[in-house]
Parts: sequence; C-alpha cells; structure tokens
Amino acid sequence: MKGFNRTRDVNCYFWLIQGEGKTILVDTGMGGSYPNQLKESAKGSEAGFPVGPGEDTLSQLENHGLKPEQIDIVILTHLHYDHIANIPLFTHAEIVVNKEGWEAARHPIHKVFDQFPHDVLDYMVENMQSKLRLVGKEEEVAPGIRVIWTGGHTACSQAVQIATDIGRVVLTGDVAYLYDNLEEDHPIGYGVNVYESVEALRRLKAAGDVLLPGHDKEIMTRYPEGKIN
Repeated sequence: MKGFNRTRDVNCYFWLIQGEGKTILVDTGMGGSYPNQLKESAKGSEAGFPVGPGEDTLSQLENHGLKPEQIDIVILTHLHYDHIANIPLFTHAEIVVNKEGWEAARHPIHKVFDQFPHDVLDYMVENMQSKLRLVGKEEEVAPGIRVIWTGGHTACSQAVQIATDIGRVVLTGDVAYLYDNLEEDHPIGYGVNVYESVEALRRLKAAGDVLLPGHDKEIMTRYPEGKIN
C-alpha cells in the first residue's frame, strides 16, 4: 500500500520448531519448478524467487540433522506456492491447514481469487488426505503451539503462536510481509481483505512478544544465526 515506485528484496522463509518431543515445520520452503515458472510469468517485471545452492529445503533440513520423514507436523500459513512448494516431501507429517481457507483455495468463487497451485493442492488431496488436519480459527495443534486465523492476505492465512522461554513468538505469515507492516501499523498491499489485514495486525501484536513477519530480510540481521530461542 506504499512504495509502488521502488523494488524491495525479500526472503522466503520456512521455520523449524523443536521442543516437547516434537519436530514441526511452518511452511515448506521454495523449490521444484516454481522459481522458473515465476520468472517466465513475471517477464517485464523484476519479480523472482531464485533458490541458491544450499538454500533448498532438503539442504536446510540436513544442516539440522533432519530428513523429511522426521518431521511430525507441517503447519501451512497459507497455500501460495512459495509456502507449499515442497509439501510432497513430507508424507509422514500431519499437515495443518485452515479449514475454510482450504475450501476457498480448492473452489475459488471467482478467477481473481484463484491464486493457488492446483497441481500441489491436487497432490495433497490424492496422496495426503489422511494426513490433512483442517483447523478452525484458533486451535492448539501441539502443546504450546497455536494457530490463529488472520485472513487478509488469503482466506486460508493463519499465524502460528509458539510458547518459548523468551515469551510468545508469533510467525505472522504473509498478513505482515515486513517489519514495516507491524511497526507502522500498515496493512499489506496484496490481499483479499484489507479490513481483515488491519484487524490481524492488531490481534497479532497483542498475541506475541516476538513477531516475525513473512518475508523481511531484516529477520536475518536481528537474528543472524537464524535462531529465536
């Protein structure tokens, strides 16, 4: 909703949560053929999401001594491709998705809302149906881990609240791309409902002691080891 005349570099994140005997991912990282697809569709713009050497999901998990089959739960903040591209890797995990948003993504009411990778969603239906956990607007998915529906960015958007020794950490998902959105109380410019976006910023700031926006490179400056603990 501002800065339309400038380019902003962003990061694509996925998050590892470990504790209380559980190993949980929030989102799945970029990968597959999507970066090239995006580059092709974005010709004439500067949009793109390259995955550099060692930045892929398997390499990042390996850095933590993990394989995909060791992940117990995958929580999806929403169903855009840059957040679910690698979901087929996690055939052993429970997959947590917002219920109403899942239906909206599977059956968009208008083409303007059809922003989702149907090949990945079809894979989830055909191969992961027994693993899907469709949750409500606020629900505990594991001890100390809650999802909070935000809407705003997509109908399926949800944040993740994690109880830690330093307080409540909230992964906002894309209802806040950047720290600017949170710190300036400024709603995102890409979404389905600006009213929900404004309300989500208020709710998430009340719900978290540490808030981590969806795509801000500044996270790696504030937490240079990539750890919040």
